[in-house]
Amino acid sequence: MPQSTTNNTIMTNKFDSDFDKIKTLNWYPWIGKNYVSKGILILGESHYEDGDEWQNGNKNTSRIITEKRIDNERGKWTLHNNVEKSLLNKNTISIEERNDFWNSVTYWNLIQRLLDSRHRNDRPIDEDFDNGWKTFFQVIEILQPKHIIVLGKASCGRLGYYLQNSQSEWSKNDEDFQRKEKKVITLKKGEKEIKLIFINHPSGSFGFNYEKWAELIKEELTPKTTVI
Repeated sequence: MPQSTTNNTIMTNKFDSDFDKIKTLNWYPWIGKNYVSKGILILGESHYEDGDEWQNGNKNTSRIITEKRIDNERGKWTLHNNVEKSLLNKNTISIEERNDFWNSVTYWNLIQRLLDSRHRNDRPIDEDFDNGWKTFFQVIEILQPKHIIVLGKASCGRLGYYLQNSQSEWSKNDEDFQRKEKKVITLKKGEKEIKLIFINHPSGSFGFNYEKWAELIKEELTPKTTVI
């Protein structure tokens, strides 16, 4: 497994010096060069050790994995494929469309601890989520996303807990967290507002209908028109 990224044609690392100031950040986000125009952050959950131990201490892990998907290197790409289909709302995606997609988004994993793929029950614990959300709010100060697509709903409750028990300047609407099916969380800080759209995890472990989530994403990202 390579130890550094080489596909610099559609990725930028111009924020890395700022990321290095975040002590709890173990992995840099993948940032497409055209990310700023759309401002979509895809928030994954965890990295799992694949047996080679190359991710340990490698801050480029997320970038290397995303790069290999773009290069279509041999591997199982269920998660990436479902993410692409959900945001593009298409079942069949060309190589050009795939490249344009990753050129236009940023991708980062919330959990900052490497999990063990040999143990199916190795799942993030509350402390992992709490540390992840603490890091998240520092990351978005740098990335300034307009929209956030969260892969998996397991972290949602701990987001509410973190905001309730931290000194965060971001405020939440408690009713957002009380909805069982549709998890769309709106956070505010002063005049700034950001929306987190939680979808089922695209790994497909519990079934994944990309059309359902594509519809939700389109609905939430479409500007609402006020009728006077």
